[in-house]
Amino acid sequence: MSGKAPATRKVKWAHGGGSVQFATAQGADMALEAVVKELDALPSSFKKYLVPSAGTYVCRAIAKTDRMSMHAYAVAIDINTKHTTYWQWVKPGPDGLYQWSNKIPVEIVGIFEKHGFIWGGRWYHFDTMHFEYRPELLPTK
Repeated sequence: MSGKAPATRKVKWAHGGGSVQFATAQGADMALEAVVKELDALPSSFKKYLVPSAGTYVCRAIAKTDRMSMHAYAVAIDINTKHTTYWQWVKPGPDGLYQWSNKIPVEIVGIFEKHGFIWGGRWYHFDTMHFEYRPELLPTK
């Protein structure tokens, strides 16, 4: 990354969880607002997965790599870590593989994916708290 911060603005976060900084490029901020609108329509029992958010814009590399995180471009959000799993937080099995696990409801994942976000829970190195705005990677209808 060139060292220049991406253009961002504050976006109200779901279920009264304050606000987050998100990129304005390619309509990422508007996509997040559409996500928030649908998340807010979910029953209050979903709030525990979303609030507090664990962050958006942080100029940093992906853990244990020299590649920039999508957080560095302000197009990624991590939801409440208390109810998520991350491959580096679990021990590999006897075969050396990491056992996937997830606590995030499919309703939350579906809302994000509907609006152009990919979910880190679908990766081999799973990160179920992580959603990033990457509409170019999703199939078009």
